[in-house]
Amino acid sequence: MSGIYIHIPFCKQACHYCDFHFSTTMGKKEAMVLALCEELKLRKEEFKNITVETIYFGGGTPSVLDTAEIEQLIATVYENYQVSPAPEITLEANPDDLTEQKILQLAKSPINRLSIGIQSFFDEDLKLMNRAHSGTEAAASLA
Repeated sequence: MSGIYIHIPFCKQACHYCDFHFSTTMGKKEAMVLALCEELKLRKEEFKNITVETIYFGGGTPSVLDTAEIEQLIATVYENYQVSPAPEITLEANPDDLTEQKILQLAKSPINRLSIGIQSFFDEDLKLMNRAHSGTEAAASLA
């Protein structure tokens, strides 16, 4: 199984347990999306004989991207790679990003799997981890 992992290095705030590369400054988000599209184009020859079966947006917090940015990245993959007819396209998301409006937008997008970052439903634990959401928001993101 071949897949493409797209790292989105932006977060609203730093969780105390995280060792991944990220920035809490969103000022370069648009430039980063364009750079990722360019890298996808530049590396297409490495995968010319391979069918992509999964596209995974990890991070950081990919759910800080708007739907247009996500769709731009997915379109770039489709334009430059052979993609299976029914790929799994996953977006890591934080509960506080999953508003009703965002979920409706994602439902209309090519994203077909969410990986929701719920480390706990207990506010005390979430505060210790410096998570941006509450236990109530975590539960609501699953409803």
